[in-house]
Amino acid sequence: MRPTRAGIRAITFEITSTLVSMSVPLGQVYGDAVRYYQLPCPPDDTIKAAFKMAYKMMGTELPNFGAAQGMSERAWWARMIKQTLIEANCVEALEDETFPLVFQRIYSAFGSPDVWAPCPEGARAMRHAKESGLVVGVVSNVYHRYVDQNLPLLGLHKDLDFAAISYELDDAKPSPHIFREAIRKASHVHRLLYGKEQPDILPSEVLHVGDDLQKDYMAAKKAGMCALLFDPKHDGECSSEVVPSDVITSLDEVPAKIDEILAERSRTGVTARP
Repeated sequence: MRPTRAGIRAITFEITSTLVSMSVPLGQVYGDAVRYYQLPCPPDDTIKAAFKMAYKMMGTELPNFGAAQGMSERAWWARMIKQTLIEANCVEALEDETFPLVFQRIYSAFGSPDVWAPCPEGARAMRHAKESGLVVGVVSNVYHRYVDQNLPLLGLHKDLDFAAISYELDDAKPSPHIFREAIRKASHVHRLLYGKEQPDILPSEVLHVGDDLQKDYMAAKKAGMCALLFDPKHDGECSSEVVPSDVITSLDEVPAKIDEILAERSRTGVTARP
């Protein structure tokens, strides 16, 4: 496939809640691990509420999975899971010899297809983007395991050219830095695929797709990129800042959006550069 000469030259996706989603409720994953060892366990909804409290606390004390402190994401999650069990009053699960067992069971579950499910529409959108000559990447506030393990486990690595993730960059969306890094990586991939003479990709030549109004849609727009807001529940959250035609309820709409942008910019004479 030759590079596109009009409109966008790259597309990026958020990972969580866009390309992948949980197939099992979070509280159930934690609860099942505690119950597996025949330990007292509160209802799953209680654990979910405890998780939210723990996540907020950890996000304040050690943001971005402890990247700035040089903490491994596994060590960060060990503290996070322990704090969740504390908040849920799972006393017996916190005993010295017991907690490593419970932690491993939870941590392993989140690296398996038992918990994560791919969005098949996302895979189709990535494939269409590649067939249209676009560079395909992800921009996400996650750590390496998502790209190294979870996406390949779900078959979503085949059409992925690069990743810009918060842990690696020690910066997170909605910061413009992570989007600038994505554009830089996209430009490098574009030259590798289509020739060293290819110019840098401009922000306006990148389309970002994500489900968060502020961290995805608004942040990408502020970085000078095109953006689509993925709103599968169509919950009407969108404000006047969102262009109605930028809202999609299925990733199956992405291929048509790509074609539309390429056709429109070609028709109006807006090209990427020779």
